[in-house]
This record gives sequence, C-alpha cells and structure tokens, in this order.
Amino acid sequence: MPLHLLGKKSWNVYNADNIARVRRDEATAKAAEDAEDQRMQEIDAQRRLAILRGEAPPPITYDKEDEPVESHRPSRESGPDHHGSARRKRKRPGEDDTDFELRLAKQRAEPANTSLEGSQRTSSSAPIVDHRGHIDLFGDEKTRAHAEKNEEAEMESQKKKREYEDQYTMRLSNAAGKNGTNRPWYSQADAERGDAPLKDVWGNDDPRRKDRDEKRIVASDPLAMMKKGASRVRELKQERKKFQEEREEELRQMRRDERRREKHRRREDRETRRRSESPRSDRSRRRSRDRRDEKDDRERDRGRRRDRERERSHRRESRSQERERRHRHYD
Repeated sequence: MPLHLLGKKSWNVYNADNIARVRRDEATAKAAEDAEDQRMQEIDAQRRLAILRGEAPPPITYDKEDEPVESHRPSRESGPDHHGSARRKRKRPGEDDTDFELRLAKQRAEPANTSLEGSQRTSSSAPIVDHRGHIDLFGDEKTRAHAEKNEEAEMESQKKKREYEDQYTMRLSNAAGKNGTNRPWYSQADAERGDAPLKDVWGNDDPRRKDRDEKRIVASDPLAMMKKGASRVRELKQERKKFQEEREEELRQMRRDERRREKHRRREDRETRRRSESPRSDRSRRRSRDRRDEKDDRERDRGRRRDRERERSHRRESRSQERERRHRHYD
C-alpha cells in the first residue's frame, strides 16, 4: 500500500496554505511596488514644478529599504582594517540588473548635482496656485516684468556679441554686403535697370545704345548660344535629309531610265531578229545599229548633264544659305 506523504509536507507547493501565502506575498509586493511608483511620480512632479518656477529642485529621497546596509561578507579588495565595513546596494522589487546599475549611477552623481543646484539662483517660494484656485506658472506682474527685463538684457548682450563676431567672421547672410547694401545685378528691379542713361562714353545721346546692350546680352548668353547651335544642327540635319532624298530620287530615276532603255533595246532586238529573217542587206542592219548606239549615247549624255546641273544648283543653294547666316551673325 503506497504512502501519500507529499500532502503532509510543509514545503509542498500544492498545499492550500502555501498557495494562499504565495498569493498574499504577491499582493503585498504589488502594493509596495504601486506605492513606490506613486511616490516617485509625486517626486518627479515636484521637481518639474520647481524647475518650471525657476527654483532649485528638491533632492531625490529613497526608502529605508533602498539605503545601503552593512554586509557581513568580507571583501577580497578590502584589507584587514576594512573587514565587515563594506557596503552594498540591494535591488528593488521588480528591478533588473540594468535598472539597478542606472540607479546606482544616479545616486553617485547626486552629490555633484546637489552642489550645482545649490549654486543656482532661487526665486521666491510663492505658491503656483493663486487665490482663485487657478494655476499660474509665471507669477505676478512684478515677476513677469523682471523676466522681461532679463530677456531684453540677454537680447542686448547677444546683439553686442554678434556685432563683435561680425568683425572677424564671414556669414552667409552677409554675402551681398552687410544688411544687403551691395545687391547683385540679378536682384535689382527691372525699373531700375530701365532707367540707365542712353548716352555714349562722351556724353552724347545714343538712342541705339539700348538695342546694342540687348544684343550684347543675348550674344553673351550661353543659353542663346546653345539654342543657336541647336538650330544650326537642325538645319544641317534638314539639309542632309533633303540631299539624301534628292539622291534617292535621282537613283530611282536612273533605274527607271535604265529599265526603259533595256525594254527599248529588247524591243529593237526582237525587231532586228524579225527583220533578219527577211532578206536585208548588211548596210541597212549596220545603219540601224548605229542609230541605236547614237540614241543610247544621247540619252546617257542627257542624264549626265542633268546630274551635273542638279549638283551645281545644290551647291549654289548651300552657298547662298551660308552667306545669309553669316550676314545675320554680323548684324
């Protein structure tokens, strides 16, 4: 018969007493953690309020359980004189190693912050809530006037400091002269540019000076030069395209003439063969052959003359266009 002894042990985790004790401890720890969070929130609120009012913030206080306690373990680094006097910090409930180290670092830096805050200027300890129950973060009129005076004095000191730095510092805002006294030509209005005197270097009236200035500006404009070059390229492309079309048309015409001559030659050959069957003299055949050769030579010479005439006309047109462009450029 097996013995059921586990339920009778005091360390059994499934006992009702142990379960209730664990729940009670968890509730106590949760309540302590909530109370600590509430206390820290109140302390943070007090510090923020003091900072907003320009006062020295109160130091952070900790519970007794967070204070360092004496450790009974001897430290290796401590000598025999320091045996039992070493101190260590304890973790708070729910605090991991990172939070624990951060809290220790803040505690070590707290004395320095306290001394620094003590040296700061403190204002009056007037309440932040007025007699009507309204929250006033800025205080009365005297306090506001004092703050405005301090702000004006600070602005005056910054202005003097800036004027002193302008003596040896070059700022981008002063690239066109201090306070914009030397404005560049592109920032001037059109009306100011239109009031230029229409006179030459000797003081005589020169009504065409404005036109010459505009032409000079256009000639010096890189964008105008780019546009002119682009138009010249387009004209050259059009001329080449036109010349290519003319050549293709001439080639097509030559092929048509060649086909026509070939067709005519074949017809004459057929006629010659047909006539050769009938009795004819050699003299008549020679005469017909000579006439055919002369006709072919005349057609060939006519085609060559036509080609040379087209080339001459194309050269004349190109030269005239080039002269016109040069004339426009010089004008």
